[in-house]
Amino acid sequence: MAEEVKSKEFTTALSVWNTTVTNAVSGDFKSIGVPFDDYSKTCASNAMCAVYDLAVRSNVNLKEADMNSLVGVVKNAASLKLNYNMGECYFQIRKKNIRGKYVDTFEFGVQGKGNEAMLRNFGVGVKKVYSPWLVMEGDDFAYPKRKGMRMEPPEWTPKGLSNKCVRVVYPVLLADDEEEYLIAERDQVTISLFAHVRQNLLNETFGICPNIYKATAEQKEKIKEKKEPILEALRACKTVDEMLACEVARPYMSLAWLDTPESMIQTKMRNKAIKPFPKDLNPIAKESLLMIDEVYKARKEEEAIEANSVEFVPEDDEAVVVDGEVVVESSGEETAE
Repeated sequence: MAEEVKSKEFTTALSVWNTTVTNAVSGDFKSIGVPFDDYSKTCASNAMCAVYDLAVRSNVNLKEADMNSLVGVVKNAASLKLNYNMGECYFQIRKKNIRGKYVDTFEFGVQGKGNEAMLRNFGVGVKKVYSPWLVMEGDDFAYPKRKGMRMEPPEWTPKGLSNKCVRVVYPVLLADDEEEYLIAERDQVTISLFAHVRQNLLNETFGICPNIYKATAEQKEKIKEKKEPILEALRACKTVDEMLACEVARPYMSLAWLDTPESMIQTKMRNKAIKPFPKDLNPIAKESLLMIDEVYKARKEEEAIEANSVEFVPEDDEAVVVDGEVVVESSGEETAE
């Protein structure tokens, strides 16, 4: 009986949040004249259900969390037409300093076939997206060639000699029945891993002070001196595999990168292959795509730290609220591309 009551309370509360947040997203669409179609509504509703479940499992009170980020992640899913129930996106919770107070905020990421879905839904002149070729080390591969207006397709012969993926190729059929091949190489992923470590370093104080947002100019300079050797060590790496083996940077890499590196590298390569293809996006979707970009997020967080920095006076009751790992929980693999 108690379980039934608890289940009913959960469903009722979820329904209220779903209606409230979805209505807010609908209002944003309407305010700039973008249709809030049935599939966008489905994506918004599924996103809100996923976020609510994540909050409950993480013991996060939605009433005390950042509402802007909550509405924002649901709007991202709706505008990009990414369905959480299809494994196309994920959500995570992070502690962030907002106007001097640390609050739970929500973040949105693309995973699985999310980028493929965006290419199908928004790719300019795209008729069909085929399953990607995962070219492994030791496979025979010949790049596509152009002869005048005609393209000679790539050639790939799998050899089964390795599980190390060195290249991802997406065959795409365009509306005029022309073929396009979107290719990403393994070492293009170095940019993503560097941005990931740099973002994880943003709140790191190395014990110099308890709170990066209240660091003095002298403390910030000392923190910068500690960070720079880590970033320089990464810059000196020529391949993503060298970066993953970089001992000074490994403490600032997430478990997704450390425990399942090949899966992460393949995911990032898929994203790199698809991302540059031109897409016809409405204004809300354009904003959503920008907001989940790794480099953009790191830059905005850095700006926020600078904007909120004040002279720090130690107090006996000053709480240490910045942990080395600020992610509370992720409902999917980390793919901020």
